Amino acid sequence: MRILAVDDEPLFLEVLEIALRDLGFNDVTPIYSAKEALRELEFGKKSFDCILLDIRMPGMSGVELCEKIRAVPGHKRTPIMMVTSLTDREYIDGAFGAGASDYLTKPLDSLELKARMSMIERLITEQARNTLLDQLASGEESDDEDDDMELLEFAFDEAVPVAGLDRLIELHAMENYLSRLTTKESYNTSVFAVAIDNAAEFYEKANRYDFMNMLHDVGVTLETVLKRPEALICYAGRGVFAVASTGTNDPDLAKITTQIEMRLGAYSQIYLRDNLPAPAITLGPVMRKTLFTCPRNSDVLRAAIAAAEQPSPILLLPENAKSA
Repeated sequence: MRILAVDDEPLFLEVLEIALRDLGFNDVTPIYSAKEALRELEFGKKSFDCILLDIRMPGMSGVELCEKIRAVPGHKRTPIMMVTSLTDREYIDGAFGAGASDYLTKPLDSLELKARMSMIERLITEQARNTLLDQLASGEESDDEDDDMELLEFAFDEAVPVAGLDRLIELHAMENYLSRLTTKESYNTSVFAVAIDNAAEFYEKANRYDFMNMLHDVGVTLETVLKRPEALICYAGRGVFAVASTGTNDPDLAKITTQIEMRLGAYSQIYLRDNLPAPAITLGPVMRKTLFTCPRNSDVLRAAIAAAEQPSPILLLPENAKSA
């Protein structure tokens, strides 16, 4: 893995390089400013598989740099992990909003660094899958169709990352995000899940390329409807998306269902043409941290996902399914 590490503190970069080397990552390029990092990405001869950024840097913050990197050709999907001592929610939300894949807090913990880098490796594999999906969508022919099909294969319950969306993050990143919230922030966070009720049927009838496209359609719809920048979304596998939103008031699920219904209807003819079932969506109830039912932040996410997979009165069907 070719890693670009950006931090204005040379001593920390040295520590980070040593820690990464201990984990088997030996190809690390240290950069000491945001502007220098952009020059390296735009004009350097070396390509990078992942980028590690400090948030608080002089001249240009890591969040600003992350946003600019996403505009650099070839780096729209490169995994970017923020490595920072800043744990306030506004910084973390800003990082994810700018396109960060995950974040790690200072001081470094070797076990946590290992876990986060394992996730980065998984995202890199997923990037290859999404590149292949783009090639298939554009009609490009492959030199090795058997390898391509193997790359596209994944289990129904796998939490495959859905790429190309601004606020849709990886499941482990969502778990990391929720676990880092302070007590006050956690009580100010609501989580609900959106289940694709016929996802298993779709998985059996469609190839993996069409299944990923269906997930992307639903992800785009959720991101469009949930316009608030502080709302983060992840795909949890089994046709279930989870949403974490900031605010003392619960999200208006009735209003959200109406908006999702309208936007999903735009895809109905595509599924009809391909003889595939249009996704039928169930919104689960809003979950919040409580002292008794969800004492830990991670419990809220699991409870929301489980609740959405159960029968719920908030059922959403595409327009063509309703008329049928």
